[in-house]
Amino acid sequence: MIPSIIFVLSLGALGQFAFSYCRTLLITYGKLPISERVQEIAGATADGFAGSDFDHLLQLLRFAPDVKADKAQMRAVTAYFRLTRLASKLVSPLSREASQWFQAELSRCTYFAAVSLDRRLATTVK
Repeated sequence: MIPSIIFVLSLGALGQFAFSYCRTLLITYGKLPISERVQEIAGATADGFAGSDFDHLLQLLRFAPDVKADKAQMRAVTAYFRLTRLASKLVSPLSREASQWFQAELSRCTYFAAVSLDRRLATTVK
């Protein structure tokens, strides 16, 4: 019984750390500018990036040269995006405020992917 409780608490702590890590990445990358070239490639609108563009940017990132520094970060944000999208589908019908928060988070994830694409393209064009 005790080992089960410790295991569940450990999973909770790990989840909390992962959530904080992803939020920190999104806030940090959210302050970085994106080149006009990547905005055009990604199809950004005047409002910025929509959460629905994330998968399109992931496809573009697969064709861009790998930067080992952001592989783990991209995996973490992709997992965060998938969990956030799932939670959005479950909670959004119940609360308008929650729906807006989830949409903002999904947009941040998309912006993160756009900044990563910009960084990868910038390393190839010197």
